[in-house]
Amino acid sequence: MKLARIAKPLRSVQVRVTLAGDLNAALESYARYYEHVHGDPVDSKALIPEILSAFLQADREFQLWSRSGAPSQQRHAAVPPSTNGSTKPQP
Repeated sequence: MKLARIAKPLRSVQVRVTLAGDLNAALESYARYYEHVHGDPVDSKALIPEILSAFLQADREFQLWSRSGAPSQQRHAAVPPSTNGSTKPQP
């Protein structure tokens, strides 16, 4: 068969984190920077998955490790594309 097995997407999970005050202030500042660059306001919480995804996609050592058959990575893709539909990290 020419069609490869269709991968089922992993289910989304909700993660609750507590940010240190200075990190939260930096995240809020980054949201203002995002609005300045793109012209669209964004909730700072919405940036967290995008930032995490961009970080993981940019980590070459992690990508190499993940593609090498890392434990428990046999069934899953290393890093899904960004949730904004782009394959490139946003500035």
